[in-house]
Amino acid sequence: MSKKKVIGLVAGLVLVVLIVLLAVALILRVDSVQAKETALERSGGGEVVAEEIGSEGLWNEYSYVIRNGDQWYEIEVNGFGRVTEFKSGTGQPIFD
Repeated sequence: MSKKKVIGLVAGLVLVVLIVLLAVALILRVDSVQAKETALERSGGGEVVAEEIGSEGLWNEYSYVIRNGDQWYEIEVNGFGRVTEFKSGTGQPIFD
C-alpha cells in the first residue's frame, strides 16, 4: 500500500471514531427536565426555588437550589446527569 492510502485510511478511521464518540455523547446527555429530576431525587424531594443552566462547551451544566422543609440543598448536575456538587444545610441557603 502506498503512503497516501495508509494516511487516508488512518484519517478515515480517526474520523469514524470521532463521529461515533460524538453520537454516543449526544445520546447520553440529559436535558433540564432529567437534570431537575436527578437533583430532586438526590435531595429526597422538595421544591426547586432557584435554577440556573450554564454552558460548558457543547454541554450544559444545571444548578438547583431545593428547599425541603427547613432543609436546603444546592445541587449541580452535569450534562450527562451526574451530580457534581452537593451542599446542604438548614435555614436560608447561601448563594455563592
